[in-house]
Amino acid sequence: MSPRRVRLGLTIVASVASWSVATQASPLLETVGAQGGSGGLAAAVTGPSSASAYFNPALLTEASDEVVLGLTAVSEQVGVTLDGRSGGDVPLVVGGRAVTAPDGTPLDGAAVPTEWLERGCTEGTAPGQCRAPMAAARPRQGRGSSQVTRSVLVLGGVKGLWPGRVTLGATLVAPLARLTTARSFYADEREALFSNSLHPELYGDRLTTVAAVVGAGVKVAPALSVGLGASLSLASGASAETYVRDSTNYDTLLVNNDVGVRAFLSPHVGFRVAPTPRVRLSGSAHAPQSMVLETDIAATLPNGASSKTHRRQVFGFLPWTVRLGTEVDLVTTRRYAMSAVAVAKFAAYGTYEDRQGQRPSAYGVAAKDTLTWTAGVRHRIGEVRGRIDLEYAPTPFPAQTGRSNYVDSDRVGIAAGVEAPVPRALLPKGPTVVPGLSFLVHRLAWRHQSKDDAAVVDEVPDGAVSASTRAPIAGSQGLQTNNPGWPGFGSKGWIVSAGVTVRLLWP
Repeated sequence: MSPRRVRLGLTIVASVASWSVATQASPLLETVGAQGGSGGLAAAVTGPSSASAYFNPALLTEASDEVVLGLTAVSEQVGVTLDGRSGGDVPLVVGGRAVTAPDGTPLDGAAVPTEWLERGCTEGTAPGQCRAPMAAARPRQGRGSSQVTRSVLVLGGVKGLWPGRVTLGATLVAPLARLTTARSFYADEREALFSNSLHPELYGDRLTTVAAVVGAGVKVAPALSVGLGASLSLASGASAETYVRDSTNYDTLLVNNDVGVRAFLSPHVGFRVAPTPRVRLSGSAHAPQSMVLETDIAATLPNGASSKTHRRQVFGFLPWTVRLGTEVDLVTTRRYAMSAVAVAKFAAYGTYEDRQGQRPSAYGVAAKDTLTWTAGVRHRIGEVRGRIDLEYAPTPFPAQTGRSNYVDSDRVGIAAGVEAPVPRALLPKGPTVVPGLSFLVHRLAWRHQSKDDAAVVDEVPDGAVSASTRAPIAGSQGLQTNNPGWPGFGSKGWIVSAGVTVRLLWP
């Protein structure tokens, strides 16, 4: 399908639009880990359950038949602090669009007076004023996108088709308020034209994508299992025929829509091998995943002229990801058992694409591949099971000293969980009911970024002049920029989750 979408400018008479979105496995799962069971942040190597369908389908061969229902609250509290400015404002005269570079080249239309952003444009016809309706004020960091708590539904199930040989599993993780959000923003000075704020690069709307996953595990030998899984992806397309009767009053806009949806699968694989009764080695690999919005923009003007362009936006990008890990039994008795787990996750973030479909290397600051480390222990006391994990995830983004503003920092996390079956004396018949609790805290370390003025776009070049009089523009010397991250910024934050699950187990 060739996705299209046509947007309206103020002078468009008529347009036709269509767009396409593909939703794939959620970064939310990568952030909070498995909910229910003993998988946690190390679910690629331990805790066979319905979540194994995503993290490592080979573990499904070790899981009991089950149905899982859970509810998790995820709070994202990432703060951004902008350094103060003592200058660098784009002068008010630029708003009249009568300023050129010394060689006569008109200024980029994306350059707007800093005062308009901070206070809004005042109504009038004098230089630096606007005719109604005026653009509203957009002060720096006035529209940040963090400080959000979301409720997430968790559903899952496991069923053995060929006992001891072939097992199927499925899991669904979906935000309750809004199933999916996709909010694009620019990582440079262009964002001043929209929110004029900086946003967490790897969180925000990425934590709202629905994950629907199925998997199958096959035991090919007593000590070896392999698995294949797939994330359900949806491609939705819509065409909208629009007619603009009044370019200053969009309430008169006429629209006809035509919407369609199609589904496809994105695969991943895993393995589990037990070289000794006390040692288990596991691994999995996921192909890149993302939610893509492709846009063809066409505009027809009242004078009959037309123009069109193509835009591609990418949401929830996850690169090639490979996990390898082990679980080792340390103590095993009838009453008590303890094991240690360790997982290394390689993520090829060197191929990362931001929400505008652009790689950080375009700014000269290529993202880096990362290696995330997780270690933890698993306990069993009678029928009560507990887990605790520690995780370190380095940021893939180098220092943001130039034009770009990728807000992120190294992350350290701790996750814990406990579950215990309801005594058979209370529920003598039917499946075993196992309620569980889980908790997680990620700390995003404080990171400050200072800009190099020479690497930031100067929106009013030195020596700029009036287009009509050729008189020099006051305040054009040095750097003038509306880049919201200039002259520097810092970020830190927390991601906290707490959840409750109920598992129904059949022998």
